[in-house]
Amino acid sequence: MKKITFIMLILLLASCSTPKQNPDFEKNVELTKQWFEKWESEDLDYLASQLSDDIEWQGAWYANKELYNTKDDVMSYISGWINAMEEIDYSPENFLPGVDPETNMLNGSVRTYGTWTGKNTASGKSFEVKFYHYFTYDDNGMLINGGDYGDATGTLMAVAPDPVE
Repeated sequence: MKKITFIMLILLLASCSTPKQNPDFEKNVELTKQWFEKWESEDLDYLASQLSDDIEWQGAWYANKELYNTKDDVMSYISGWINAMEEIDYSPENFLPGVDPETNMLNGSVRTYGTWTGKNTASGKSFEVKFYHYFTYDDNGMLINGGDYGDATGTLMAVAPDPVE
C-alpha cells in the first residue's frame, strides 16, 4: 500500500507542471530595455513611435486615478518627466513576466522594478527613487498598456528649487 501511495504521489507531482513562459516574453524584455535606453537618451520621437493608437497608460502622480488614453496624453506625461530632469538613468533590478489579469495566464507582458537616478534641471538637485513599471505589447511590438508606480509627486517636490525668500 505504501508503494502504491508513493507511486501515486510521484505521478501527481510529475503531472503538476509549471506554466510555460509566453514565447513573446524575451522579445518584449528586449523592447522594454530599448524603451528605457531611449528614455535615458531623451528620444521622444522613438518613445512616441512605440505607442499604439489604443494605448492605456497609468501615471504615477499623486491622486492620479485616470488612465492616459491617447498618445498625446502619454507623451505629455513622459516629456514632462524628461524636460524636468537630466542625467536620467534607470537601473533595473529585474524583468519579470506578467499575466493577463482576467485569465492569470502568462501573456508576454513585462514588469520591472528598479531605481531611477538623475538631477532636476531647474534646481540641480539629485534624486534616487525606486519605481515599478509594466508594459504590454501587441503582436507588432507596439505598447498597448503600461504604467508607472512610485512616488512621482514626492520626487519632484524633493528636488524642486528652494523657495525664494
